[in-house]
Amino acid sequence: MAVVLLALCFKAIVRGDGIGYYAYLPSVVGARTIDLQPTFESFIGAGIPADPEFLRVPLRNGLTADYKQVGSALLALPFYAVTTVILGVTRQTEDPALNPVYQFAFTAASLAYALLALFLLLRFAKELWGAWSARIAVAAAVFGTPLVAYLLFEPSYSHAFTVAAIIAFALFLYQSGPERSWRQWLLLGLLGGVMVITHVQEILFLALIPAEAGWLLARRRWAVRLLPGYALATAGFAVGVLPQLLFDRLLFERWLPPSAPNISFDFFHPHLVELLTSTHHGWLSWSPLVVVAFLGFPRLVRRLGWFAVALIAIGIGEVWLNASLSDWWGGLGFGSRRLTDQTLLLALGYGALFDALRAHRRLVTGTVAAGIGWTVLLLAQFYYIIRVDVGPSWHDFLVGQLQALPYVPRLFIQGTVIRDLATGRILSGLAAAVALAALLLAVTTVSRPLWAGLRRWRPAVPVTPMYAPQPAPR
Repeated sequence: MAVVLLALCFKAIVRGDGIGYYAYLPSVVGARTIDLQPTFESFIGAGIPADPEFLRVPLRNGLTADYKQVGSALLALPFYAVTTVILGVTRQTEDPALNPVYQFAFTAASLAYALLALFLLLRFAKELWGAWSARIAVAAAVFGTPLVAYLLFEPSYSHAFTVAAIIAFALFLYQSGPERSWRQWLLLGLLGGVMVITHVQEILFLALIPAEAGWLLARRRWAVRLLPGYALATAGFAVGVLPQLLFDRLLFERWLPPSAPNISFDFFHPHLVELLTSTHHGWLSWSPLVVVAFLGFPRLVRRLGWFAVALIAIGIGEVWLNASLSDWWGGLGFGSRRLTDQTLLLALGYGALFDALRAHRRLVTGTVAAGIGWTVLLLAQFYYIIRVDVGPSWHDFLVGQLQALPYVPRLFIQGTVIRDLATGRILSGLAAAVALAALLLAVTTVSRPLWAGLRRWRPAVPVTPMYAPQPAPR
């Protein structure tokens, strides 16, 4: 079913904001230059949906600005490099930017990291709440929120990479516990650094480290012997953010990245109501199923203690931060896309609630199905009716859900595989299908030993019962 869904819906193209995240690879790896302008002009000249105004910002050193971070390109580098080697044996000269095989490699990397992280999250939720609750919780967190759009239809954006990095960092921190080895502290910092350079606002998730320390202090478990661990985590973080610092130094001639010229902050007058309820990509109006996850937070706190409290606090901070942006709606995109970084918290909240409602499985399944159905209709409305960066009136927004119904089948013919097969590019379509099937197989195969490794990294002497393995509920 997953292979069929990907064949029908996975759109392996780079466009929109994805151009800024992808451009580092064809420029630095393909053309061996930090001048991104030729890559940007390739996309603009090809008529690919983009915002030329922000792809032609000249700098005083003669280069062109790119305000997107390098983390996505760095994570996708192995996929792009392997593709370069494979295409290098052919006699044709391939365009390192527009060639669909290169774009497939970048978007496949996005999909692979996100799926691997979601499999790990699923296994974590299974240990907490049992298989049924975990499965439907992860399904709700993916298909009932904007994340589904950035897994399938816009995989070149940074959101799938960011979700993967957050889940990897947070689960590793929780699973390894405060009594980490020096390697674990170093790896924790490295994961945090990579997370931050996928999207800078995810620096808030680093608060999990002081939150853990605060919990230890409150229970008089903190000790001076942990100080070298924090130093190692800092060193690992420095290594993780180093590629971004170096590129910013070369491109902008400064060590810290500048903010985009069209974005400003006002932390004292955040657009909280609009961010949550507006028809202009409001988090709750576009993804009402999110409210259901909130109902599970009290039970989640009872189960995971400080970890859950810290995730909720970070979530509130992310909402405030995004509401303080001048473009709080996130620009042209599906839903409140910047809050896809709350996928971990939402999945755990769903799992806690659904576990409490195991005796009412039909109610849970029906609610999740309704939330997913709303998302599917909204996807059709966004791509075929709204189409522009506006917030329709509530009347038009709700009526648009009904009007979107005939467009739903079109969502399932957007995929690269089905498009290639339908247009007669049989070999290309079959190759993409085989590649996606292989990717799914590889991710499911790797996730099992990777999770087993995370479980072995629990502290030898748990400092709290919540670190001890918990039996899954029947």
